Amino acid sequence: MTKLGNDNKEGFEETLLGQLPSQWRVLFLDEIAEVTMGQSPDSKYYNVVGEGLPLIQGNADCKNGTTQPRFWTTQITKTCDPGDLILSVRAPVGSVAKSSHHACIGRGVCAIKPAQSSNYLFHILISQENKWGKISQGSTFDAVTSSQVKKLRIAVPPIKEQEKITAIISVWDHAIERVQRLIEAKQRQKDQLVSRLLSGQKRFPGFQDEWKQMKLGTFLHPKFRKVVKPVGAYLRLGIRSHGKGTFTSVVDDPETIALTHLFQARKDDLIVNITFAWEGAIALVGPDGDGALVSHRFPTYVFDTSKMLPEYFKHLMVTDRFFYELDLISPGGAGRNRVMNKGDFLKITVAVPDIEEQKKIAGVLGGMDEQIALLKKYLEKLKEQKKGLMQKLLTGEIRVKVD
Repeated sequence: MTKLGNDNKEGFEETLLGQLPSQWRVLFLDEIAEVTMGQSPDSKYYNVVGEGLPLIQGNADCKNGTTQPRFWTTQITKTCDPGDLILSVRAPVGSVAKSSHHACIGRGVCAIKPAQSSNYLFHILISQENKWGKISQGSTFDAVTSSQVKKLRIAVPPIKEQEKITAIISVWDHAIERVQRLIEAKQRQKDQLVSRLLSGQKRFPGFQDEWKQMKLGTFLHPKFRKVVKPVGAYLRLGIRSHGKGTFTSVVDDPETIALTHLFQARKDDLIVNITFAWEGAIALVGPDGDGALVSHRFPTYVFDTSKMLPEYFKHLMVTDRFFYELDLISPGGAGRNRVMNKGDFLKITVAVPDIEEQKKIAGVLGGMDEQIALLKKYLEKLKEQKKGLMQKLLTGEIRVKVD
């Protein structure tokens, strides 16, 4: 290890990667692993029936740290083996997964076969994920070259220290995995309950009245709060597809918006993106969107709460059946050519219980949403703690005892 200065902590040396323990080495990735850049087969050889080999093309084929290929191919180009590390080399650059397959790899990834501890190198590459953007380049999309991958500098401790570091990080990984599984189980439980409660298959004791068939126009009323487009920066409201809620962004330069008037959204409005209603772009406006502005393509509606509670409808509007209705009233071709008919929207018919039963159902489902939200918050906290610990372990800031 080359010394670059004398102002070092005891037992540390200055390196191209900063101060590291003197027993550690700085090596290029291709000195400790075999790197194979992917080569995409011709798409005419793709299939989904299991012929040939699974095809790992990019980040979309890697979920939660493991490979989950969407396609197979009978034209075999470059391959990886189970246990190899898969690194995405095209946008997004730097995502890492462990291969679960003997698979064909496309040009969006490379396969890395470590000479020793694949687990340690896996964690090292994860810690480097956000740094690839600084060296990636491309006219159409970001990418890194074979040379850039192979010459990535890695801090390498002795093998026993690698194993100890990996064992410590694995404790956090197991905790994160347990919480992820719990969230998935809670979500499945909620989804099953939604299906039964909103169809009337399951009813709570004390509720026996027959549900009424109502058109949305019975309890939803269009509300247009037209305003002149601001001359300065303003808050814009958007809607995620698939019932994933709203988001806000700041428009710094209103001159980039080719409209003279906009419309104001308020908390608890129902809002729809008529261009992507067929894709489930519907939501209730939350506190963060109160007062935000939208275009004419985002009609807003207010509830007659004597007939329908917003907190009940928010569960109803994200069911498969409701999405199907939105799809039916959005004629046209693909994407932006499919525009929802606002008149037909208010003609959609739903089965509605009385207000008290709505309150009961909304309370139960809302409680489950709160549980899931708390678990997700805890999961993010665990991930942040793991990230901080990894930073210290993988730089030697925290040393581990080796027997």
